[in-house]
Amino acid sequence: MRVFIVGFLLLTGGITLAQELDSIKIDIPKDPRFGEYNRPYLEFKTRAGVASRQWTSEQLVSFFYSDFLDEQVKDDLMENGAAGLSLGYIQNLDIRFVYSGHYKSRLLPLPMRSIYMYNRSYTTLELPPDLLRLFLYGNRATAGVEQDIGDFSYQSWFFSGIGHQMTFMVDTFPVSFGLSLVAAHTLDKHQINNAGLRTRTDGSALEFNGQYNFGQSGAQGSYGITGWGLSTNIESAERFDKHEIRAGIYDFGVVYMPDWNEVNRDSSFVFEGLDIGSILDLSEDGFSNLLDSLQDGVVGTEDGAKWQLLPFNLRMNYRYHIDKKQFAYMDLQYLYLPNYRLRATLGYGYAWKRFEARSGFGYGGFNGYSWNLALNWKLNKYLRLQGGLTNMFGIVTPALSGGTIGHFSIRYYF
Repeated sequence: MRVFIVGFLLLTGGITLAQELDSIKIDIPKDPRFGEYNRPYLEFKTRAGVASRQWTSEQLVSFFYSDFLDEQVKDDLMENGAAGLSLGYIQNLDIRFVYSGHYKSRLLPLPMRSIYMYNRSYTTLELPPDLLRLFLYGNRATAGVEQDIGDFSYQSWFFSGIGHQMTFMVDTFPVSFGLSLVAAHTLDKHQINNAGLRTRTDGSALEFNGQYNFGQSGAQGSYGITGWGLSTNIESAERFDKHEIRAGIYDFGVVYMPDWNEVNRDSSFVFEGLDIGSILDLSEDGFSNLLDSLQDGVVGTEDGAKWQLLPFNLRMNYRYHIDKKQFAYMDLQYLYLPNYRLRATLGYGYAWKRFEARSGFGYGGFNGYSWNLALNWKLNKYLRLQGGLTNMFGIVTPALSGGTIGHFSIRYYF
């Protein structure tokens, strides 16, 4: 009898426990919109390149990598920049470790929890025609004639960060939020507005009249820390029927720089302090020295603290799935930098079992018109590669198109 009672209790307890375990499994929310894989992974991303709306890829290479520019090259650069010059340079590095994911799904890659580190470098330059001519040829040919050098802008950022990101539900809406600590290394911000520059005919001095603002962080070496701040990443993704949308804002935040050096004036002055043999030889390095001299003491530098808004990135991607393999897409992107225009791309993509390719035509960014290409390759169960170019024209037709920005990433699942 005792054996029967014990056996009955064990059997009843086992059935009850099994029912409780089943009920627990049923109660776990399995929302497929969150992520592609539940397994943790390590990802490395890089993005780099230079682009311009006026200069071709060949001209950009000559300008940045040639020790000497001959007169024919200068003439070609000036011809393409007859209405002014704008260009931008990007070099970004990202490392992300996703240690917690959601249930397996082939939909939207929003991991549940991750740690990420990054390094950002941005440089933008905008020159009006007269200033570009002075930079290329010097000021001997224009001595005695005032040159319009307004609408000059130069900005160079270099900063790093480390952060944590997690994804959660707001009602039925998935939201991924990341917060990172930012270390600012260097920042240069130079601006000239409504200004004229005249070289005296005898080469004895430069006469300046206009508004200018030159600012610089007190950097001690490229990787010195000149300020601290916080930035956020906020993104969401959703798919309904044949429509898929993903949107976000990245690197949105501020840094505080306690040792900011700035010259901010609206004035006229005569400058005689540039020692280059003759002021009529002012060109290239000489003009850079002039800007440094203006900032470093021609009219005095003001030291103080300053908050700076980071160059944040806005992105939105929309896909319309034609069938299981084909889709049409639209990308919108904006980078908070002086001469970056909202970039829009329309294109078509095709997905095989382990490979996806998409290509489209766009306008904006640092380029004008562009041809975009992106590839996504699942090599095996653990390894994935991604890569692409913002402007294939910059590679296919380097004599006609203005540079490109490439990206590459590798992801390994554990």
